[in-house]
Formats: sequence, structure tokens, C-alpha cells
Amino acid sequence: MKIEKQNITINLLDAEETIHEGDTFILTNHRLMVSSKPGRISNVWEEVQLEECLDPKLKNAGKSSRKWLGSRLLVVGFAMISLQMIPYFFFGVNVLGKLPDLIESFYFLASMLTATGGIYLTLGSYLNRPPHTSVLFGVPGSKDLLAIFPGWDSEEASELVSKYRRAKRNV
Repeated sequence: MKIEKQNITINLLDAEETIHEGDTFILTNHRLMVSSKPGRISNVWEEVQLEECLDPKLKNAGKSSRKWLGSRLLVVGFAMISLQMIPYFFFGVNVLGKLPDLIESFYFLASMLTATGGIYLTLGSYLNRPPHTSVLFGVPGSKDLLAIFPGWDSEEASELVSKYRRAKRNV
């Protein structure tokens, strides 16, 4: 029997049946096959016999996006910095110079912390992976298999793990 997945043909062994399948994984009663690019569709699939796998481990990873908060903090921080810097550069006037030094120092500290926090949150939102659930199938003496599902506490990941454990007991 053959399974067609994204222009890839996967041949099943004799007496092998598909138990559960998704875009990036296939679980049969004898093997587990996972896309070589975790969480994405790939032309190359890694496979392992169920007898060789250890118990899978579920883990939530990734960070939720803070783009909205980061961009707002960045705008407020740059506005505070501009309010002090633009009059000084163009007119030679220190707008906050009439205030006590302590208040001027706190204003400078608040503007820099706000801008720095905004840069940190905005860049972090673009550089970190979004929330996802990872399922790690350990294979002693070989490369471990990794399946990634979108969102924390993914129902599809939990379903894969439960069907995997059931299939492993029946082997």
C-alpha cells in the first residue's frame, strides 16, 4: 500500500496500517514517520520502528507575540527622547533644564527604559518562534524524531502521543 503526501510516495510494509496521520507525521502499527523539517512539510521523511522508540515527551515552547506592546513602548520612548533632543539640537534649548536635576534624571531614565523595553519586545516577537507543542520521540543510538504542532497544549499532539502509546503496546 502507498500513501501520497505532498508529492511524496511512502510505501507501507506488508500488514502495516495507518493509525494516525497529519501534515508532518504518519503513525502506523509498525513505524513512525516524521518530516525532517519539524513543523513544516518536507520532501524528506525520517522513520523509525515503534520497538526502537522511547516514550515520547510533550513540551510547550515558543513565546507569545508582544509586537503590539513593544511597538507602543518604542513609540512612547522615542517620543520622550525626541521631546528632549530636538529642541536641544535645533534651538540649543534644554526644555527640561528648568526642572530639578532629579526629575530630569528620572525623565531620562524613563525614556531610555521605555525605548529599550520596546526594542526588546519588538525584536523578540520577530526572532522567537510562536507558541507550539513539541513531541520528542527518543531513539537510542540514532537521531531523535521531533514533531511540532502549533499552539500550546495542542490537542493533535496529545492525540498522537496517546495513539502512539496504544500502538506500541500492541506491537
